Amino acid sequence: MFGRIAPAAGAAALAAVVALGLAAAPAHADRTQPLACVPPIGTNQLIPPLPGIVTPLPGDKSPRVFDVLPPARSGKGLPAAVHLRDGTAGFNSFVEIALRNGSLYARARNSSGPWRKVNTPSCLDGKIAAVSVNNNMLVALDKHGWMYSLDNLLAAPATWNWTRLWGGPIWLWPGLQVPADPSKDHTWSLSHRISHSFTDPAGNTHPLTAGLVQMVALTGDGSRIVFLDPWLPADYSYEIGGPLGGRFISESISSSGSVTFVMNRYGDMYTRAYDLDFAGSNHIPHRYTWQRRGIEGQQSTSQLQERFDPRTTPVALPAKDWTHQPKIPGEVTTRISIHDVGPAVEDRELRVEGRRNGRTGFWHKRLSATAWTFTATGDSLSGRVLTGDPSTDQSSLTLAPPTGVNFAGALPDGWKISATDFDWAQTTHPMVLTSPTGRAYPVKLHTTDGLRFLPRGAGLDAEPRTMDGALDLRGAHPAQSAELRGFMKRNLAGKDIFEVSAQVSRDRLVLSPAGLLTSPLTSLQRR
Repeated sequence: MFGRIAPAAGAAALAAVVALGLAAAPAHADRTQPLACVPPIGTNQLIPPLPGIVTPLPGDKSPRVFDVLPPARSGKGLPAAVHLRDGTAGFNSFVEIALRNGSLYARARNSSGPWRKVNTPSCLDGKIAAVSVNNNMLVALDKHGWMYSLDNLLAAPATWNWTRLWGGPIWLWPGLQVPADPSKDHTWSLSHRISHSFTDPAGNTHPLTAGLVQMVALTGDGSRIVFLDPWLPADYSYEIGGPLGGRFISESISSSGSVTFVMNRYGDMYTRAYDLDFAGSNHIPHRYTWQRRGIEGQQSTSQLQERFDPRTTPVALPAKDWTHQPKIPGEVTTRISIHDVGPAVEDRELRVEGRRNGRTGFWHKRLSATAWTFTATGDSLSGRVLTGDPSTDQSSLTLAPPTGVNFAGALPDGWKISATDFDWAQTTHPMVLTSPTGRAYPVKLHTTDGLRFLPRGAGLDAEPRTMDGALDLRGAHPAQSAELRGFMKRNLAGKDIFEVSAQVSRDRLVLSPAGLLTSPLTSLQRR
């Protein structure tokens, strides 16, 4: 994914994608293209490992580097401090940003220095509807939802630069709108991963060299989470399967360094580390395995070594599921925030605007901490106050309806397999394996969406999605069933975790042994 594309090949690829037509615009769109005065090319399109992409540009980080920006004419309407990341303000370890009257203002992080106006193309300045800041990047939206990115925010403002492009190939698509309504608070967030390591579901730590950018957005009733990677096709086809089997309805979302944080109307919260790489979809920077036995190898020293040295430990799949965060013991609002606080993906801090004992401020804790702490600020509450019970898990009080997508099919030797309320975006799908004797075995199908280079529609349609995956029979306890062990020996190479390729459309789910030119194991029909 991070390879260089020759100019001729890049132009041909772009022309091929354009021929398929622009991605379907979200409902709120009423402009056909982004603002033309915003430059098309910036440092975002440079290929890693150039400085400023994988690692921030070096240089002077003192407050005086902001002197190149013109001072704000007035401090009225600009915050005294920035404590949370949302659509009106944000921060990284170097700078804090605020939005006022459609223009952006910046100053050194945690300083009391004067706010200064961010240099912005004339056609966009004064017309920014919302903003999101994360690590080395900022994304601004106009009122129609078009995205404009500002790069190098961990370096001096003299190096900051804008681009209006978003989407593959390699960030060269003419632009993309967020699928969320930019006028609605807390429904979208920028994530820029610059962490140096992460821990996979098997507990193995892996180095990270390449960064990753994605936008996350709540769509529909809040149960669907779309992610937009600027290197992927400019469409809305990639999703992070939501909590509780995709039925949890989120009111708010925030994301930092590929860790996404959601909350419902009652203050119930979940977090998950998920992006194209962690999902197992991108085989360019990582080696993956669905197995759990015999995968331990040497500890790698770099992501490049781990990708090409088979002696190192591969990344274990499926991706980590959602973590249910403890409820806050006090009053909260819809305004939530997450940000990096260390070099690992697991180093994140959660913040939620709220009130305790009549004092306003924010609740906060580290990602894996079990208790929340309150910091008073005296700021007026800007989010909507929630009415949930702090002592009760209310995650299931407002659930989206089940998908109603049920599949059933035949397997060799008279066996059958079925799935109820299948949700393609989920990482793990409960299924039932039924023997010729009628005995039912609970099994799981793990999947990850495939890497695509051309746009496709959202959800399931007539065009099959190609997914990698594995049938996991461990929950059926094969050691206790001779008939199940026999089926596994004859049809699954004796494995209790059997790698498959899945083709799923709205009417059919086809499972084949992983690999090239394999015959289908089963074809499940919609019922």
